[in-house]
Amino acid sequence: MIQIKNLTVELASATKEIYILRDISLSLSKGEILGIAGESGSGKTVLSKTLMGLIQYPLQKTAGKIVIKDNTHSQLSELKQYRGQFFSMIFQNPTASLNPVFSIGQQLTETLKAHNPNLDKNSAIAEALKLLKEVEIDHPEDRMNSYPHHLSGGMNQRIMIALALATNPEVIIADEPTTALDVTIQAQVIDLLLKLNKEKDISIIFISHDLSLLESVCNNIIILYAGEIMEKIHSQNLKTEKIKHPYTFALKSCIPGINDSKDFLYSIPGTIKLNTEDDNNSCIFSDRCRYATQICKQVKPALNSHCNYRCHHPL
Repeated sequence: MIQIKNLTVELASATKEIYILRDISLSLSKGEILGIAGESGSGKTVLSKTLMGLIQYPLQKTAGKIVIKDNTHSQLSELKQYRGQFFSMIFQNPTASLNPVFSIGQQLTETLKAHNPNLDKNSAIAEALKLLKEVEIDHPEDRMNSYPHHLSGGMNQRIMIALALATNPEVIIADEPTTALDVTIQAQVIDLLLKLNKEKDISIIFISHDLSLLESVCNNIIILYAGEIMEKIHSQNLKTEKIKHPYTFALKSCIPGINDSKDFLYSIPGTIKLNTEDDNNSCIFSDRCRYATQICKQVKPALNSHCNYRCHHPL
């Protein structure tokens, strides 16, 4: 359904080239759940917004193509036609994403009418109620008159999912949809997304910091670091630790186990850095990698169709 080929997004700068995304290539199949993981600042949200043509100056796409249903697009402005009917996005902060001065019913019916101009008021209300029932909101008639601040974070996230479904999309981009929700509500939101994926055959791009969550819900997972893909891994391989890239293994090691007897939680030494032209001939992760050698600082490892990892010293 979607192919991204050698996508590069840079930060407009007069001094040096700063890459927010560098040479990103991936694909999404019909009905697939694709996970995207990485530390804060690795480019996960920028990737999703670029896919929908939503990035603005000072971010600029400088290379690559996006293929949607066999239609190739080089300009991000061309992607506007896919918003809503093909793509929908669930943003990571539902309370901030919803308009505080409009009721839930107003926001749902407005979205429905925007994509179905021939829809009359009563039909829009009926469709909005149907959507609220679909995302398992209790007492939907009452919720239509509620405002975002009347509802909990979990309820607002369900409203965001209903808004995403209002356009009947083929792909949903879920940008950390369980952030700031308690574990029970997280599980309910995840179950809802899995139900939609199964019943409606909707493809999902699931962005999260939580590797254990991604390995339980996704088919394949992309590991991003400083704007570059480090590894493409099947969820089963991640679960059984058939991991090739040291960064993926380090992220996995940061997850505490139930029977973990260590005195301290493991953390990756150092901090994520900017990806600049200085890294053109080196592995971007080399300064934090325990396996790095001289070649890692002199030659940037390739990621191609023959190997699903970018590393000179795979595990």
